[in-house]
Amino acid sequence: MRLLPAALAALVPLGALAQAPTVQPAVQTREIGPWLLACIADPITDRTDCTLRHRLWIVPPEGRERPGIALEIVLRDGRALPAVTARALTLADASRGALAFAAAAELRLDQSPALELPCSLEGRDAVCLPAGEPATRVEAALAVASRALVRLRTAARIAGGGGEVYALDLARTGEAIAALKERGPGAPPPPSPARSFLDELERLIRGR
Repeated sequence: MRLLPAALAALVPLGALAQAPTVQPAVQTREIGPWLLACIADPITDRTDCTLRHRLWIVPPEGRERPGIALEIVLRDGRALPAVTARALTLADASRGALAFAAAAELRLDQSPALELPCSLEGRDAVCLPAGEPATRVEAALAVASRALVRLRTAARIAGGGGEVYALDLARTGEAIAALKERGPGAPPPPSPARSFLDELERLIRGR
């Protein structure tokens, strides 16, 4: 004789169906001038990952499915570099993902010559960074600059990618960089995501 699912469930003690509570990562935020330093501590490893972004978005986020595009400062090989980022990309918004394919950002600090920041995919984050000799020059200029101009360049349709130039006032940047470095040497870029995500994201972007 078979027991119906409902009857079988009734035989199981209620405590056996209870789920363990989840532990939320500890989040710490700190404002330093126009910069926001946000650090998340993993409850298992105690590893802390921090991001340092300008409080003004280049393209504001729209819920969880549409991440924002921001000016950040990231650590690479001990150097503090400006970056334009779109983090935690999802397949629900291929337009932000367009930053990772055949795209770049342009950055100008005060009256210095403009720099091109080539974009690439790091995990599920689109990150646009200066490379080579310009990266060395921009590190020194970043700490003392009073204004940054940013323009997105991508062939795909993307909010904020229509040639607009965004102006962000800078202050206390050297202090913010020091605070970021105090929290750790900076994590290396994560490994590339599964090809299925990368291929599907590229297919959606190319098809727009």
